[in-house]
This record gives sequence, structure tokens and C-alpha cells, in this order.
Amino acid sequence: MAVRILRHLALVLVVAAPLGAQRLDWRTRAVFYADNTEFFTPYRVGETILGGQVSTWLADRTGPRTELRIGIFADRRWGSANFTDSLKPLLAFRFHTTHSLGVFGTLETVHRHGLLEPLMVTTRELTTPIEYGGQWIENRGAFHGETWINWQKLNLPDQREQFELGNVFRVSPVRWLDAGLQHLWYHRGGQLFNPTPVSNNHTEALGVTIHDSLGTLGRSYASAWELWSAGHIDPAYPPDRPGQGHGTYLRAGITPWNWAEIFVIHWIGKDYNGDDGDNNYNSTGSDPAFYQSHRVYTEIGMIRRTPIEGGATFDAEFRFHNIDNLKSIAFFNTRWEISYRLVVRAPLDILVRR
Repeated sequence: MAVRILRHLALVLVVAAPLGAQRLDWRTRAVFYADNTEFFTPYRVGETILGGQVSTWLADRTGPRTELRIGIFADRRWGSANFTDSLKPLLAFRFHTTHSLGVFGTLETVHRHGLLEPLMVTTRELTTPIEYGGQWIENRGAFHGETWINWQKLNLPDQREQFELGNVFRVSPVRWLDAGLQHLWYHRGGQLFNPTPVSNNHTEALGVTIHDSLGTLGRSYASAWELWSAGHIDPAYPPDRPGQGHGTYLRAGITPWNWAEIFVIHWIGKDYNGDDGDNNYNSTGSDPAFYQSHRVYTEIGMIRRTPIEGGATFDAEFRFHNIDNLKSIAFFNTRWEISYRLVVRAPLDILVRR
């Protein structure tokens, strides 16, 4: 059904294109992924995600600054009994200039909009790559800014409306220094049907990063961020727990001989809770009944990003996790958990009409 719809849309656009001398492209992005977390702690449980995704759309350049995208997204989990486990439309109107990009419809979600892990968990890149709403991205010299709203649920008799609103700003006053500000508002509300109270979770981050190329150590950096959280998306969250929290996020990395990034993350938190974030940073466990006010979390990992050919890329990540110094059965009964991720991304672009 979806392929037939896309074929009909292509036919309509091909016929209509000569009327406005518009360019028409057919673009496809395939992603093959394997993500495994061997976690045996109260915060995150072990999870294996294996599958493949395809996004295919027609891009009609309606003018020098505007583009219409129409297509479909499909996600297939290996081992599933379903032909596809997620099928969603791709529909966006995009306005772009040399410095700006405005999107209405299907959003750009590269690397979770640049959010830190305590604000948004990294598995969102695989489980929820499609978001809908509005977005504006601005790049002007030393300044980068992005603001967006991701509308997730309608307000219906049996559910509250739900959305995320995010802001990411970064300024580079000198070549080797970045200063950043991030904010994510996770909202559940609506007043038409459901008497359940409105609930909100706010997370903010303010930090600096110094970076440079250090000979054989390659691209190197060190970051320090302070984070704050307030509120909870769960309206039944226990009222006797703190409603606000904070934490310190430190990250440093080197890239020896520009081959692979080796990095360390260290986190110290108190009553911090980011409902969209990686639960390894939160005070609330995967079971809401578990709570640990003071948190200490350390992560050591390696990331290798490899261009293959024809625009295809291969990313490999391997990580060790120390979570509150708890002993685990994941890695030889030590105090370390392990996780890894393998991702292949392959593009296919066809010029339908110039």
C-alpha cells in the first residue's frame, strides 16, 4: 500500500514538475543497526535492539529556498513476526537560506538535536528517529541555535496531549572554545477531556567545551556541564520525593591518530530526573518504586566512525559503565556493565527531473 501511494505521488509530481521548471529528487536512506546493553542495575535493564530502517521520499524544490518532501519511513525489527514494526509518513515543507533552515512537518533529528545523554537517551536515535512538529535552525558565524517542538500525542478522551519542546544554543567566541545552553521541556496536558493533572519535566544544561587537535592524540576535547531538572512527567510521581535536582556532567576524549575516539564520562547527581534522558543519570530507577538521591556514574568508551564508499558509513561503539559502583554479573562479576552499538547508514539518491 505504502509503495503504491509513493509511486502515485511520484507520477503526479513528475507530470507537474515541468509546469514550474521544478527539480525533483528521489532520496532513500537505509539504516541497519544493532544495539545491545548488558545492564543489571535498578536504573536500566538489558535490552537488545536489532533491525533495519528505510526512509524514502520525493523532494520537490518548489523554489530556490523552498522544498516539499513526501515519503514514508519503515522500521523492521529482526525476528519480528510483522512485515514492518513501524510505518510512518514523511511529510515536510522546508525553507532554507545560507544560514537558516525552517521545517514544518517531519523534523531533522540528527544526533538527538545535539542534546546531552542526561536530557535525551541515545537509543532515541534508533527507536524514535521520526518526529513531527516545527523547527528552526540558525548557523551564523560563531553561533549555532536550534529550537523545535515535537508533537507526540493528541488530546483525546482516553489520553492527554503530549509534546517535547527543545532549545540548543552554542557559541564559539574563539576557535578552541564552545559555550552551550540546552533545554528540554517534556509536557503532558490538555484540558478538553481528561481530568488528570497536567505534568511537566524540565531539564536544562549549561556548559563549556575546549577542543583542539593535539598531534598524535588527534581531535581532543574536555567538557564540563551543570544540569538541572524540575518536575516529572508521571502525574502519579510520589509527592514525598524532591521535585528538583541537579548534576555535574564531565566528558573528555582523544582520537589517537584520528582513528577512533576514546572518551570518559563522569556524572555526579543529586535528585536529578530527566524523563527523556538516559536513566543511568537519574535518581529514579526503571522501577518507579526505586529511588537513590545521590548518584555517581562513569562511562568509558570508544567510537569509530568509518566512511565506506558511495556515501555509506559504518559506526561502531563499545562502552563500559560503572553505575553507583554496583557489582554486576554483566562483565565477569565486576563493577562494570557493557554495551555496544553497530550502525550502517547507506544513501541512494536519484535525480528524477532537473
